[in-house]
Amino acid sequence: MKNILLIFVKYGTHLLFVAFQIVCFTLIINNNKEHREIYSNTKSIFFSNFNNKVDQLSDYLKLDAQNDSLVRENAKLMDIIINQRSTTDIDTLSDTLLLQQYSFIPAEICNKTIHLRNNYFTLCVGSLDGVESMMGVISVEGIVGIVTKVSEHYSQVIPLLHSQSRISASVRGLNFFGNLVWTDSDPRVMTLEAIPKHAPVSIGDTIVTSGYSSIFPKDLPIGTITNFEVAKGSSNYLIDVNLFNDLNSLSYVYVVKNKLKEEQIELERSSNE
Repeated sequence: MKNILLIFVKYGTHLLFVAFQIVCFTLIINNNKEHREIYSNTKSIFFSNFNNKVDQLSDYLKLDAQNDSLVRENAKLMDIIINQRSTTDIDTLSDTLLLQQYSFIPAEICNKTIHLRNNYFTLCVGSLDGVESMMGVISVEGIVGIVTKVSEHYSQVIPLLHSQSRISASVRGLNFFGNLVWTDSDPRVMTLEAIPKHAPVSIGDTIVTSGYSSIFPKDLPIGTITNFEVAKGSSNYLIDVNLFNDLNSLSYVYVVKNKLKEEQIELERSSNE
């Protein structure tokens, strides 16, 4: 009680001034039509703006959940697109497993390097999510790399931008394939090797995955040809490929699960024995 009295003694004048201001303001609003309308409109505008800001903040706080939902939906769409593409050259399908050969595990990138000679990505998914070593990693724009190490909750990826990266690729529409490697420091440019010089390649042609591995589905987009030449003393082209993917800006990717991979590997292993 004593403290309350001390507050009134010390700030009584200010409190009395504020109280009179409120009383005067109330009387003006209640007894003057024009001022009442101005007050009403001002209050409506203020609370409308305030509610908009609250809604924007709420939407922003929900972005992570929305992004996760969109990534999962994209994974489902990619399932459909890739598996339908796998069956376009088949007239009849007796094995329904082929329709579900590939599935996709959405993943957020936890960490990455981009400007080293041997870069790496770390994904926030691991063995508990179904990720295994030697699975392909892609985005909606194209391929990203290959999983090399997996723990329960994380996985490490060798991206395209790595000295040991070798991706089987071909020129779309042509029956020629070679190895896509990173020989430059530019993170958007790679080199396609081993395409014979009699192949009718042109600048602007699209480079895609060849399908000659159990890691990536066939015809996934990689990039376009920006230049090509025949190395001295060679019978093959050296082809510069401008990537569709900007690996520096990626936040979300998809791990490719080939459900028939083990069957293919086992068959090929037995043929080599």
